[in-house]
Amino acid sequence: MTGRRPLHTELAPDARTMARGAAVNVGGALLTTALSFALSLLITHEIRATEFGLYSIALVTVLLGQVPATLGLDVGAVRFVALRASQGDVEGARASLQAALGIVVLVSGALAALLCWQAPWLSESFFHKPAATDLVRLVALALPALALTRVVIGGLQGLGVMRYSALVNPLRVGTNIAVALPVLLLGHGAKGLAAAFLAVSWSTLAVAAALLARALPQAFVPASRNAGLRALLRFSLPQTLTSLLLQTILWTDAVLLGRLRPAAEVGVYAIVQRLLSPAQTVSTSTGQMFAPRIAAEDARGDRATLEVMLKRVTYWNVSLAIPVFALLLLVPEALLGIFGPAYRTGAEALTILAAGQLFNAATGPLGQVINMSGRPYLTLVNNAGVAALNIALCLILIPRYGLTGAACSTTASLTLVNLVKLAQVRALFGINPFRAETARAIVAGLAATALTAPLALLVDWPSPLAQVAATAALLVPLYAVIFWRSAAGAEERELLRLRLRPAVAAK
Repeated sequence: MTGRRPLHTELAPDARTMARGAAVNVGGALLTTALSFALSLLITHEIRATEFGLYSIALVTVLLGQVPATLGLDVGAVRFVALRASQGDVEGARASLQAALGIVVLVSGALAALLCWQAPWLSESFFHKPAATDLVRLVALALPALALTRVVIGGLQGLGVMRYSALVNPLRVGTNIAVALPVLLLGHGAKGLAAAFLAVSWSTLAVAAALLARALPQAFVPASRNAGLRALLRFSLPQTLTSLLLQTILWTDAVLLGRLRPAAEVGVYAIVQRLLSPAQTVSTSTGQMFAPRIAAEDARGDRATLEVMLKRVTYWNVSLAIPVFALLLLVPEALLGIFGPAYRTGAEALTILAAGQLFNAATGPLGQVINMSGRPYLTLVNNAGVAALNIALCLILIPRYGLTGAACSTTASLTLVNLVKLAQVRALFGINPFRAETARAIVAGLAATALTAPLALLVDWPSPLAQVAATAALLVPLYAVIFWRSAAGAEERELLRLRLRPAVAAK
């Protein structure tokens, strides 16, 4: 048909295209993190830690609810849209995506109704926090919007159009700040925050859908061919339990804290987890760029290109995450003190989680290689074993050690599952994720941390913010210089040279 826009994809495996996609994703994720910090500061300075803990319980409930609500079809959308798009099959990409969206509409709506109905039981009988009931009900109404947004973003990532998918979360959090500010200033507290979250979730879905329509022609016009529903569900349904088990690994600590400890501790732990998010978002963002390429290259049987991409992404993850983790390890108490004196009690938990998450960043792409190559049941088995271990450890350690016990449980569980995946990728594909520059980047981080430590720890700082700002101002440039001289790879130097060439020519 004349006038129809062509399918737009960005799935090439070369370093420059991957770097462009990763840079967009990381930029969007870091902007989201910065805005999330601003939102957290706003909330923690306007409401008490106990009230924030109740709101956090409601959020944890609905975030866990996203897993069964999507039935793994968000991941299925990435794989099947990438497979169809890499072949130029516009109709097939549309059909796969529309099938995923239709199923999620029905399932997420039913689950939202169930959560609203069972909110009193969850709040009173499970969390022992009856005051959270109304908050759980309000936030549960956002579940269909959250689940559908995940599938839409999966479609955008399947096309490789990261500049669109990366816009969604910063827009969501920025809008949340704009709505939450007057709500909090008018004294509506946690209930007002829950209402703001609901409104922003649905408006974010509308924006994500508009972006998808730009990238995929006639995305919401019914496709004329079969979606291959059986293949889509065969891959996606195991993702439901796999994702639920992964979320169990990640959220068991927060959920059991909510059940076994006071609400104030839940609020402190929520801030601890948010401080980890800058480094986590780096690996998540590069992984989102990497996932559709795994599906495309594995379908071609090109293991050599897959290994090159895996080593590249792992090196980028480690190199970008190191300064963030170094800051978390140097000044955990000061970072938490920015949110208020009550949050300093989470410093030990933050240190433990930061150490574990550095290894998680280095091995994060391995799970995607296993999963996106069409082995969802192996990922399911991995997560099942580790989730059981995490639950057991949390039940043992949280009652006795509180926040620190929760951090130890999660760190041990994540480290174990990543060691297992490292061995599996080696056995299945004959590849490993590390190259020499990765080790040199870690050494550069250790050197920068050692040189920064006297300033961070021996000076009597007037405020936590001053301590954090001064430490970061020295640590990041030091790491950048040492990294560039000792650990920067040939590909990265060439990418920077190409990036700078237009600027030099313009002068």
